[in-house]
Amino acid sequence: MLIGLDVGTTATKALLFDLNGGGVAAATVPYGLITPQAGWVEQDPEELWRAVVAALRTIADQLRPADQVIALAQSSQGGTTIPVDAAGQPTHHAISWMDGRTQAECDEMRAQGQADAIYERTGWPLMAGLPLQHIRWLDRQRPDLFARARRFLFVNDFIGWRLTGELCMNPSDASITQLLDIATGDWDDGLLALAGIRRDQLSPVRPSAAIVGRLTAEASAATGLPTGLPVVNGAHDQYCAALGTGVTRPGSVLLSCGTAWVLLAVPESLAVGRRSGMALSCHAVAGRWGAIRSLGAVGASLEWLADNVWANRQPVLADRPGGQEPRPALYEAINAAAARSEPGARGLLFFTLAGGHSGSYGLAQGGFVGLQLSHTRDDLSRAVMEGIACELRWALDEIRAAGVAVRELKMVGGAARSPIWPQIVADVTATPVEVPAITEAASWGAAVLAGIGAGVFASADAAGQMSAVWARHLTPAQGAQGCHLSERWQPWAAIFERYRACRGGTGL
Repeated sequence: MLIGLDVGTTATKALLFDLNGGGVAAATVPYGLITPQAGWVEQDPEELWRAVVAALRTIADQLRPADQVIALAQSSQGGTTIPVDAAGQPTHHAISWMDGRTQAECDEMRAQGQADAIYERTGWPLMAGLPLQHIRWLDRQRPDLFARARRFLFVNDFIGWRLTGELCMNPSDASITQLLDIATGDWDDGLLALAGIRRDQLSPVRPSAAIVGRLTAEASAATGLPTGLPVVNGAHDQYCAALGTGVTRPGSVLLSCGTAWVLLAVPESLAVGRRSGMALSCHAVAGRWGAIRSLGAVGASLEWLADNVWANRQPVLADRPGGQEPRPALYEAINAAAARSEPGARGLLFFTLAGGHSGSYGLAQGGFVGLQLSHTRDDLSRAVMEGIACELRWALDEIRAAGVAVRELKMVGGAARSPIWPQIVADVTATPVEVPAITEAASWGAAVLAGIGAGVFASADAAGQMSAVWARHLTPAQGAQGCHLSERWQPWAAIFERYRACRGGTGL
């Protein structure tokens, strides 16, 4: 058995897999965010560790006598900074990747003309939520805390240290710190100087799938897993999801659908990735890179629809079989409604409420265009799904224009579970969509890395053959990949062009 440990932003998940990718046991432990003032987002590192211990203990308690766990690896949130003292104990709350307190530092560096050079070297644009800015802010605004910090850790190496007593970063998480030279895969002395720290204040970078260390006796007692269990270097959660869905070569693109919709492509080269303007990281597969583009909080639009249009409609939600929970029943009703409407939602367009194809997570106005008295909740539901798909199409067109290949989308997350939305995505983007049978792609990707480190998988590509078990394979309505001019696709093309014209301001 292999354990994939996913330490996310709002919960830690631990999943036990067999060597064929079958889930055997699972545990989820949620936790909260700390917001001491507007724009600040922090987490308690000890709470993260307690969640890891609880999740692993639950897995250990579910092991059967014949089960043999051979390795563990971690998928983790990236960009969250944890200052620690010489003993490795946190000296302050973790500053989250969602935190915006360092915007002034970003603006200053941009005004000094450093933005292009930093993107060229790190692959990431200047952002307030990344560790380069976190550390600069501590140095400038809280010199007492900065002086107390012997090291600056991140979620993956903090948890890895607690498990093994060894310090180790993986390349994809290190990329997101903006302290790594993406071309060499090592810490950059110039960027370290810009942050005001030394190389020995960061954990050494080692390849994903390398063995970090072995579970200590103390960690074994806490988790219930055997002392000496190999702990393997993992990857950032998006890159674990990419590995778990077989997105390791150019042309295959991960579409992760949550509050934000995130695209992760594999460019042909670092030069192509830079030309795309996407956020670049070292891939979990050595010698390759990944390019990320976020569509912002577009998924929040469906949540708005559920909360404000569908919630508390008892005739719709009554008499669910088996005492079904309200939220799943709500999504079931929305999916059924969208299926009853026709493509184009009878002329109704919807623009996402937050972010968009060129945004990150900032607020943006949205709404319905062309709303008539004859439109129903069915049409509103389909229009929301189509509007988000149009934002995705717009982003994909720009990515392709920059030279990044997009031949298929591997769709995971909440929207992928819809019986209708993946087909809408395929139709609007004119791109085949595959929905994997393994729903916890990030945890499975971490388990794949654990298996490589333990020697049961020869490579990521070899393990990826098991990831190619798909629940659904959806082709665009025109039935011919990449054909944007088919007569059958023309209605979708017209919808998209009208959407783009209105979104660009000419129709609003």
